[in-house]
Parts: sequence; C-alpha cells; structure tokens
Amino acid sequence: MKVRIAASSRLHLGFMDLSGSLGRLYGSIGVALSKPRTEIAVKTNSHLIIQNVSKDRKRKVFNFVKAFSKYHGIDPNVTIRVNKSIPEHKGLGSGTQLALSISTALAHIYGIKTDTHDLSVIMGRGMRSSIGIWGFEHGGLIVDSGKMRLKDGSFDARPPKAVARYDFPDEWKFVIVVPEEKHGLSGEQEKTAIGFVHPSKKKISEEICRLVMMKFLPSLIEKDIEEFGSALSEIDRRTGLFFSPVQGGIYCEKGSYKIIDHLFVSGAYGAGQSSWGPALYGLTLKSESDDVANCMTEFLERNKIKGNVFISSGHNRGAEVEILRS
Repeated sequence: MKVRIAASSRLHLGFMDLSGSLGRLYGSIGVALSKPRTEIAVKTNSHLIIQNVSKDRKRKVFNFVKAFSKYHGIDPNVTIRVNKSIPEHKGLGSGTQLALSISTALAHIYGIKTDTHDLSVIMGRGMRSSIGIWGFEHGGLIVDSGKMRLKDGSFDARPPKAVARYDFPDEWKFVIVVPEEKHGLSGEQEKTAIGFVHPSKKKISEEICRLVMMKFLPSLIEKDIEEFGSALSEIDRRTGLFFSPVQGGIYCEKGSYKIIDHLFVSGAYGAGQSSWGPALYGLTLKSESDDVANCMTEFLERNKIKGNVFISSGHNRGAEVEILRS
C-alpha cells in the first residue's frame, strides 16, 4: 500500500486577542496558499526508512512517526519519501503540514479511523493557531476561535475551531518575498517569545477585532481588493505592535520595512509579515502580479538582498490524498 499526500503552505495574517480577558486567547487569521507545498509518499516496508531529507528534517520526520506510533501502538514499518518541502522557519507553516501529512498517511496505511484534529493533538500542533490545521483540511481563508480558557485557568489543548472560512478569490494573488538569511521563530523559541508579549494592550485587540468584522471579512465577500488590502495591512501592523517587544519592531528585521514599502510602491494593495517571518507578502490582482514580482526581484538585486520572490494564489481545497493499493 502506498499513500501520496500534497499539502499547501499558509500565510498567518495576525492574532485578534493576546489578552485572553474574554475567556479565549489568540484567535488567528490566515489563508492557505497554492505554493510552496509539502509532498510526501509513504509505503509499507519491512522497517522504517526516511528518504530525501536533510539531517534536521529527518529528525523531525522521525519524531512525528514516533509520536504517532506510540499513541496508536504500531510498529512503523514504512518508507517515507519527502518529494517537496515548504521552507522551514520562514513563516509559511512547514511544520504543521509535514506533521499532518505524515500522520494522515500512517493512519491510512494502518487502517486507523481518526481525523485531522485528533492527529494535530498527537503531533503537538495547534498550540496557538489552527490556520494550518484547517488549511490542511479545507483550504481557503480562515478565522479561528482562539484557545478557550478552562475552569482551572489553563487553556484547552485542542486546536481552536474555525469560526469563519471563505474561498479566497481566484483573481487575487500574493507576491511573496522570503529573505534568505533570516529565520523566524518556532517551537520552544516561539513559546518563550510569546511569554514576553504584553497582553495588556487591550485596545489593540479591540481594533483588530473591529477591523476583521467590519472591514476585512466584508471586503473579502464583496471582492473589494482595495478595502481588503487596507484591512490586511492595518491588522498586520497592529499584530506587529503586540510582538514589538520580541521582534524589536513591527517586523522581525529592519530590512523588512523597506521591502514592505517597496511592495506598496510596486502596486500591492496590502502587505505584511506572515507569522514570525521573515516571509513578507503583498496582495495583488492576478493581472498585475507579474509586474509586482518583477519589481520586487529587481529591488532585492539592487539592494543586494538575498532572497526569493514568487507568486502564489489562495488554495481553496484541503490536502490531496491519493491511496494506491497494490
């Protein structure tokens, strides 16, 4: 038996509430992307083999397999080949997609009835945001409910539910700029950094929530790219204010300000940083995306900034799962 899975990356567009004063914490906004993607193939074997990955990525794959195997009491006698990978620590959600792809494939091979949300708990995903989880399951633009506070004061370990999910317009694109040298935070570094955030900035949360409900989502439904881009940028800047004590500013590095500014100069309707960065995005129309991407490539070359520029659309479907029984 062989299982092939292709899972999309995502942009994390911001948090609605880091105070938790209403009984829920975080509340994420994000969108699944058509590329880059994680693509894996898993087939039965006499023992565990992990192929086509770096030493660090191989360790991650092994840990995901170990977590799944321990929970379900199986011997993971499979070959796992990673054919494509979302770049790690760039703000594009690589860890969640790899974890869910591997655990989903193993569940199919071993005939285990489960769902994406149970798998995410086993894999240790969705500790703050469930954008990647809902993106894996359904794609599209997603707003999640945040983590619910329990009676003992702790927060629910289960991933947040989606409170809104919409298809992202086909005629809109993202021009994404990923500086090469900078890495965003993840894992324990991210957990530590969150601890330095000042959640008392209640006014910022109120402003973000108002923007989401009264500008961001209405303009998405109405396909008004100017209003949507404006809301996108305002939410991004306010989210950056939450994390400025950790990042040293709204963005993760000084060079990001110039890149964001040039995205606007090049014609983007909205721009921001995905998650902890360093990935930056600009919202464009499909018909204008090539021109904006070319402008950004020239900008990086002119300023001797190493990095990649590519165009991606929203992805309105969940992960592709192909099961071959032979």
